[in-house]
Amino acid sequence: MTALSGYCQTVSEDSVPLRPVLVTASPPDAAEAMLELLNDDYGATAERGPERWTLSIAPIDSFRRGTIIYRVIQASRTVTEQFPDAVLHLVTEDGNAWRLPPPSL
Repeated sequence: MTALSGYCQTVSEDSVPLRPVLVTASPPDAAEAMLELLNDDYGATAERGPERWTLSIAPIDSFRRGTIIYRVIQASRTVTEQFPDAVLHLVTEDGNAWRLPPPSL
């Protein structure tokens, strides 16, 4: 059992595995830069297409899923500074694609 701010979650071997965090990225140079930023610490992998890549980052638990999403947002800012033509999207569990980096509120 883990606890954080009064919230408890039971983690067992029978738990349903968490979906990976998915990010689409193009052009390939921007996708490669995104992969490099997320590979070492988070084990990102890529399905490489000719125009667009899909990066997949598998969280080890629900708390780290949020950390991964936060790091994806940070990495997207770095990549769009290097590649202004980059098109990056965070793919949500329901299949929506949210533009990265997110706009200001």
